[in-house]
Amino acid sequence: MSAFNPRIFTNPGRLKEISPKSLKAFLTPWLGYFSARGLDLSSAPITDLPFDDIAHILLNPDESVPEEMVDALYYVHETANNEEMEELLERAEQAGLGLEADPEVTVADVAVQIWLKKPELLQRHHAETVAFKRTNFMYFSGSVAKKTAGSLPDISEAAFKVLQERMDGWFEKKRRGHDCRIFAFPRGKKVWLLVRHGMPMRREGKHEEGGGSGIAFYRPQQHDVLIYDSETDEIGVNAGTKGERELYLETFGDVLFGSETYFESSERYTLEPLRDSGPNAMACDDIEGIKGVRLVEFGRIWPGTVPEREIRKGDDLFRAYGENWNLRLGKGAFTHATFKFAFEGTKRERSVTIRPANIARYERESDEAMIEEWLKARGFWDIPAEDANEEDKADFEVLDYA
Repeated sequence: MSAFNPRIFTNPGRLKEISPKSLKAFLTPWLGYFSARGLDLSSAPITDLPFDDIAHILLNPDESVPEEMVDALYYVHETANNEEMEELLERAEQAGLGLEADPEVTVADVAVQIWLKKPELLQRHHAETVAFKRTNFMYFSGSVAKKTAGSLPDISEAAFKVLQERMDGWFEKKRRGHDCRIFAFPRGKKVWLLVRHGMPMRREGKHEEGGGSGIAFYRPQQHDVLIYDSETDEIGVNAGTKGERELYLETFGDVLFGSETYFESSERYTLEPLRDSGPNAMACDDIEGIKGVRLVEFGRIWPGTVPEREIRKGDDLFRAYGENWNLRLGKGAFTHATFKFAFEGTKRERSVTIRPANIARYERESDEAMIEEWLKARGFWDIPAEDANEEDKADFEVLDYA
């Protein structure tokens, strides 16, 4: 069951974003629940739906609240608040859903119509949105020689079933429930893999009607994201715990590549260009789409009997250090560095943090391609030159095993 937050429906105005006709159709499968709570929706006229009463019941769910309704409310709300009308309409058209041709519909109306016709489409669309918003990954290298990398492993429907069954065993053992789901979203030479699973049960106090106190007991939901890069044979992992990260590396490595130890820690990033090239390491004229880069923070450790940690911050540290940059950066082991990127077509700068040897954090997924090109060109991405210049070898075909 999705982590249900009834507070999102405390304002009847939110429900009014959905047309009365669509809202009644959406709630029809659970008329019995509303009836048991004292609200007869079956006889309520479309022209005068009791929005306040509906919101009141959603605000105060009891232990009999249908899990299916919770999930439906969750996905419709998330999609209606985070997606564009055009994107939803295109997805519906591609799936041949035949939505109503009403020029006065809202995004919430479209989300409800999609849910009524094909709920799995809305679930997958939500999963894709979550996957591409993740920007903080830990990278691990594969065992294939770089010169042979470039092809996507065979991810069949049967392979997805095996992956889910094996991970379910781990999740149940760790008291996280079962029935995890995997979604695959290929783009070019990479494929994003989203793992949707439960978290440990949560018990907390809740306020009941009449001023009483009760207990809410539910299982929150979590989304973890992996990115496999066929060009470098690396996998990036964004997961909640070390145990989950190890589970994904072992399971995906074994099922897709034939070995639980296929992925190992990758020495992907280095910050030595800050020392080797100084201000020249911030050059970006050769990268289309980037118009400026500044070093705004770095950390380092000074060795000794009691190691000392240091963090330096500034609007532009190379400008602050001037000709003394080599003296200011010459010693100590770098722990991280944060850069501010200025992109063409926008006034707002966005930051990128690199933590050697395998962690990168971006503000936006859409910046990734340009930033990776810059990191490789300036030497922060420590890969052999032959790999960086290798010709495109294979594109992925669209996978849909949700």
